[in-house]
Amino acid sequence: MIFRRLQEAEQSGRHIRVAVVGSGFVARGLIHQLKLTPGMTPSLVIARSAERANMMLQTNGIEAVDEEVGSQQLDDMVREGKTALVSEPSILSELSSIDVVVEATGDTSFGAKVALEAFAAGCHVVSLNYETDATVGPILKVLADQSGVVYTGSDGDQPGVMQRLVEYVEGIGLETVAAINCKGFLDRHATPDSIRPWAEKQKTSLHMTTAFTDGTKMNVENVSVANATGLLPEVRGMHGVETTMADALTDFRSALSGTGVVDYTLGGDFGSGVFVIATGAHEELAAPYLQYLKMGDGPWYLFFRPWHLVQFETPISIAEAALDNEPTIAPIGAPVAEVVSLAKRDLDVGTVIDGIGGYDVYGEIDKVSDSTWLPIGLAPGVTVTRKLAKDEPITLNDVDVPNSALWTLLSHQTQHFEAGTGADLDSMRRAFNSA
Repeated sequence: MIFRRLQEAEQSGRHIRVAVVGSGFVARGLIHQLKLTPGMTPSLVIARSAERANMMLQTNGIEAVDEEVGSQQLDDMVREGKTALVSEPSILSELSSIDVVVEATGDTSFGAKVALEAFAAGCHVVSLNYETDATVGPILKVLADQSGVVYTGSDGDQPGVMQRLVEYVEGIGLETVAAINCKGFLDRHATPDSIRPWAEKQKTSLHMTTAFTDGTKMNVENVSVANATGLLPEVRGMHGVETTMADALTDFRSALSGTGVVDYTLGGDFGSGVFVIATGAHEELAAPYLQYLKMGDGPWYLFFRPWHLVQFETPISIAEAALDNEPTIAPIGAPVAEVVSLAKRDLDVGTVIDGIGGYDVYGEIDKVSDSTWLPIGLAPGVTVTRKLAKDEPITLNDVDVPNSALWTLLSHQTQHFEAGTGADLDSMRRAFNSA
């Protein structure tokens, strides 16, 4: 049991020293959770806004050590159990005291930069940034392997919980029909203006709340699941079945034409849960036992997990990475799915796209193909070169993509998996540090 092992570590004075990247809603909760978790210490905060980070730490009763003391003193203070606050992830390469870095910003480019710096420092990375993972996660996994560290998504977020369920049903000898993300509401054309009252009520990031509402976040999450399992969407954007717990198996049997898919529910009574639909590998043998155990008459069975608790469960992934060198969820090879950018409104030539959770685009999952779709993770800052209609998928031929470190990293990902070229951590770090 992972918590028992952490309690033993606490009793013996051995702590996993964790760097938290970000100063928003999730990062604040994670700092609190790390203080409660035996055998762990929030040792370093990396945040671009020192003011917000200090407020976050003060809320958690922590007085941070300023980065100006120098890296050696910073290292010593971290080892003494203090918490340091810095603004740049490049400091990681100068420290030897951090074990695990948790990325919680949701910024695609910054998340990639953090991961590269962590790998160079010999730190494991637990990512709550599925925007980065869905864009360049496969090459980050390659670079982590080369560096001898773990790159993983987090337990507690939907992809990690879905992965756990897939592993569970397959571990007991069943076959995965579908991994399902449960969503209560969807408005693909939501904007920061339309969603502002809800974000203020929830005290969450305006752009992140918009990305939840327009479906981009859920599509991003399901890309991470697809790339970690090989499960695929049947159609771009998935089916999005409107159903309830009582009718889910019947409704998905009607909606799906095959098996081995990722999809989502819309509405219903699923709360914040996720589920996996599975079937018996040898149904004639499995069915009598599953029926006896109240799982239904088959041939499909629903394994439902009614919650995902984000930062409450992130310490589980931190511990598995630090103690066992095991990822919770990570890409298993070349990407099989991506998030396509679609116009949220009519876009004129010359429009500079704002990106995820904004006014201009939303994202939908699709199978990786020869088509040159604009990945949603690369959308921020690109300029429209052809008039685009509302809900039109955007290709790279429709925009002018500025030179960026993230684009370079994505190009290296393509070259690595398609042409077999090597991945070079140092050159990728230089690209981000010079940007």
